[in-house]
Amino acid sequence: MRIGIAMGLVLCLVVGATGLTEDAAKHTKVADGTWTLTSGEMNGKELTEKQLKGGKLVIKGENYTVTLPEQEPVKGKQKLDPSKDPKTIDIKDSSGPHKDKTCLGIYEIKGDELRVTFAEAGKPRPTKFATTPGSGLWLHVWTRVKE
Repeated sequence: MRIGIAMGLVLCLVVGATGLTEDAAKHTKVADGTWTLTSGEMNGKELTEKQLKGGKLVIKGENYTVTLPEQEPVKGKQKLDPSKDPKTIDIKDSSGPHKDKTCLGIYEIKGDELRVTFAEAGKPRPTKFATTPGSGLWLHVWTRVKE
């Protein structure tokens, strides 16, 4: 599934617009920047070097752009909720094959590492940072690019 709905893209990552709590606003700033895809899995299978190579995530506030190998960049908006355990993220692509679809996920930021796990659009939010065969889940591990 094209590296998980082009990663649902993440991505992805990070943060709701109006009415942000202090914690959410803090997480937005922590997540801002450029990240490279360093590892991941989909449906219980590890991503290959070819699938990882050139994977890039750029986060600016609630906006993200994800670039994955052999795919057009995908843009979207994300909303974080750091008050949950695990922390939750909702992403909605504004371009690409999954335009206007919302994917539910969980995230964790530790230092310069960002981990996200997402479900396909319309599926329940994952509860752990792992995937299994046939789950429709994808997990990405991103490392911050030092600028």
